[in-house]
Amino acid sequence: MKKIYVVLVAVLLVGSLSAQAQFKFGVKGGLNFSKFTSTDAAAQAENITAWHGGLMAEIKLPIIGIEADALYTQNGSKVDLGQGLEDLKNTYIQVPVVAKVYILKVLNVQAGPQFGFLTGAKDGDNESVKDQLESNDLQIVFGAGVELAMFHASLRYGLGVKDINKDLVNYDLKNNAFMLSVGIWLKK
Repeated sequence: MKKIYVVLVAVLLVGSLSAQAQFKFGVKGGLNFSKFTSTDAAAQAENITAWHGGLMAEIKLPIIGIEADALYTQNGSKVDLGQGLEDLKNTYIQVPVVAKVYILKVLNVQAGPQFGFLTGAKDGDNESVKDQLESNDLQIVFGAGVELAMFHASLRYGLGVKDINKDLVNYDLKNNAFMLSVGIWLKK
């Protein structure tokens, strides 16, 4: 009898939550301010400005939500590849999955993992160095966002937790980037 009550309460709870849940999707784009970091003190790197764009989707309850994006991004840094500092630009398909807690109706804080799948990498001479980097990446992202009607804006920081260097340089490289995004919810 207890099992029947537990199942009944679970069904009612799930039904109640799904009735309150809102699904929305849209498009977003923006700027990346990225830089590689390393545990090697001798490693030198400088920021570069790049871009991102793609799709976003969210399942939202009254004060919490889960947003998942599929973004085509460019990250990188100025690094020493043996002939002084030069641009190293990587392109990824990045999939951040963040939990959002809404503080007021329009403001939220966000955190979660971001998975990256390398699609290309070029050095300062525009030569491909993709084979010298790991094919995937992992970052922890956290940030804040604003939702006004159908408009979306967010600022996130992605902290690299995985070494993406295979045999490009003699030290580890981790992707780190601020992402400033604006977007429009197409279905709300």
